[in-house]
Amino acid sequence: MNRSRLIWLLTKKLEPSFNLSSWMLQQKVTEAVNDAMVGMDELEDFIEQLHCRVVRFSYRKADGSAREALGTLKSSMLDKLLAGQERKRSGSGSSDRIVYYDLDCEDWRCFNPENFISMD
Repeated sequence: MNRSRLIWLLTKKLEPSFNLSSWMLQQKVTEAVNDAMVGMDELEDFIEQLHCRVVRFSYRKADGSAREALGTLKSSMLDKLLAGQERKRSGSGSSDRIVYYDLDCEDWRCFNPENFISMD
């Protein structure tokens, strides 16, 4: 389904629920979709970078505070760091979280993708 068709369908479905004209609702939905797509692109780039190098990044913790981290998922680096240890990833087994090896804590950490803030 193309994007304009999706926006049109969302607008038609949501229009009765809001006291907005259809063009205002369409504009708000379009902005929300565009923002979500930009956020997904940034998150995909971040995950790709984690697999290639050490990354300094930040995310919002469950308690609402910001967390600065230095982490990686680069296999060759993890092999050296974890030589002789089991390469088990700790934390929840939920696949909807981003798991990384924290170089400062020397342990596995994870966070929800929607809490990603930025990377350097």
